[in-house]
Amino acid sequence: MWTRALLKSNAKTVLRRSYWRVFLACLIVSLLCGGIDLNLNLGADSAASPLPEQIAPFAGSTGFPYSVLVQLLLPVILGIGIMALLLALAAALCWGILITPVIQVGQARYLTENRTAPAHLDTLFSGFTSGYWNTVGVMFFMNLKVFLWCLLLIVPGIIKSYQYRFIPFLLAENPHMTADRAFEISTMMTDGEKWNIFVLDLSFLGWRLLGLLLFGIGLIFVTPYVQTTEAELYAALRAKVIAGGYVSEEELAGQS
Repeated sequence: MWTRALLKSNAKTVLRRSYWRVFLACLIVSLLCGGIDLNLNLGADSAASPLPEQIAPFAGSTGFPYSVLVQLLLPVILGIGIMALLLALAAALCWGILITPVIQVGQARYLTENRTAPAHLDTLFSGFTSGYWNTVGVMFFMNLKVFLWCLLLIVPGIIKSYQYRFIPFLLAENPHMTADRAFEISTMMTDGEKWNIFVLDLSFLGWRLLGLLLFGIGLIFVTPYVQTTEAELYAALRAKVIAGGYVSEEELAGQS
């Protein structure tokens, strides 16, 4: 039986020998999965203000009516802007489907391995070399199910997110695990535990608020503690389902 105090104590023990390595790993994941900021300003003021200065001399020198010139160029400029926006959205969507989930699974493997011995940073990208398409498919299916549940009601969506919480960790240990099996094991792991996990998350609220100081920069220093505790929680619930005979050691034997 796990307790919040035990998990956090174990996490602190791990971080005493590896805090800065875990910090660097979490920072890399944050930058690759959530730190890209695409600022595309297509506002009327920013698009239109430089235009008159640039084309006014041309319009005046040729005698071509300025209003007609604007009418001709404006659709072209708007078309280019819309196309650029669509390309950026498509690139972000592809990144979110094909790259981000695989790195999240790699982070889960890194945190799991780091519990007992120093893990290498290249572990973060291990999902690209083993079971890549299976990982992409299972994670996409997981995110889609949670999203659809959230469309119905927020609370069921939150419950489902807790129910499927450990799928990245399961794929980290067995990247060829089928979607049905991953959903089944994660559901068994969180059965009767969701409220306790929710309370565990709430216990980090003070740290997160503290991390919001300095415009949120402090959060990157809190993240290693939160993520390492998450790995300890997975280990505890993993042991529970193995002891119950629902899962074999061979099925979750990690990766060679």
